[in-house]
Amino acid sequence: MSGPFVCSWSAVGDCAVVRVAGTVDVRTAPTFAHELQHVITTKLPRLVVDLRRVTAMEATGLEVLADAHELAVRHGGWLRASGAGQWLADLTRATGTGRPLEHYPTLAEALPAYRPAIRGSLPI
Repeated sequence: MSGPFVCSWSAVGDCAVVRVAGTVDVRTAPTFAHELQHVITTKLPRLVVDLRRVTAMEATGLEVLADAHELAVRHGGWLRASGAGQWLADLTRATGTGRPLEHYPTLAEALPAYRPAIRGSLPI
């Protein structure tokens, strides 16, 4: 049995980190969607959704993430997922969703401030 669904956010630099725990299903998806919409439209449109503590996610949770990504882009930001491991790729493949979602193995890798700078110069 999984624990209760929990969703909270905090600011890290100019990004929001939304931490999710428990099961994301038809019952919890509206709360998840509302929290993401609230953060994007009233706080920061650049966010990382930390999925390390998600115990299960149905296709409806994937739709919530894709919709939130589109909303973030409309507000000049982006949405990245972190910490899901292989299950997120498997769910995306199983549902046949063609909506892209950036995923990083760890929260630190998903946050721009923590990624190493690219060295060298780009051609002009």
